[in-house]
Amino acid sequence: MKNKRKWNNSEMRSLTRGEAMHYFSTGQHYYRDQDWYIWFLGNATRYAIFQTFLWKYGNGEMVSYTDLTRTEKIGSQRLKIDSIKATIREGLNLGYIEAFKSEKDRRVTMYSFDESILQEVTDYCFTMRRNRMWESASFISQYSTDKINRELAHAGMKKDWLQSINKFMSMFALTARSTFGKDLLPNVIPIEKGNKRG
Repeated sequence: MKNKRKWNNSEMRSLTRGEAMHYFSTGQHYYRDQDWYIWFLGNATRYAIFQTFLWKYGNGEMVSYTDLTRTEKIGSQRLKIDSIKATIREGLNLGYIEAFKSEKDRRVTMYSFDESILQEVTDYCFTMRRNRMWESASFISQYSTDKINRELAHAGMKKDWLQSINKFMSMFALTARSTFGKDLLPNVIPIEKGNKRG
């Protein structure tokens, strides 16, 4: 995929500042001093393994060595089996990873997050979602340009994406009105399903 866009100097500054804000926002959570967070996100291999664990857990699956050998770190480099084995052993010893025998084949070991850190990992994921939402809203409303906003509006337009934004904005409007009152936010109106404006 080649870059077909041309940016002027103010747009380049806007986009680079926005990307830097993402880096700063990644540290805005309760777990930055937790040992599991430092360990998983402390180097490229463990970070890539962490992402695979998140994806598999999110799909209701456990992680196998095969999954990890398909995992790529920065630079599209696949993880090496020796590095994977050493990392998994260390994660097991530290209590961040749990091992299970496969139900299909008892000779195969599967892995997942250790139950002791699962609540914190999940809350970390929520906090990161929230941070990205704040970061995106701040960028679009304050630090972006009209051209960048037009490009963003046209990027990846999908019906299910629009429906999910519509649903979120409706919930957001209800929360805003109940928090600040109708008088303060007269233009914030929840979107009701099935209602058509005529």
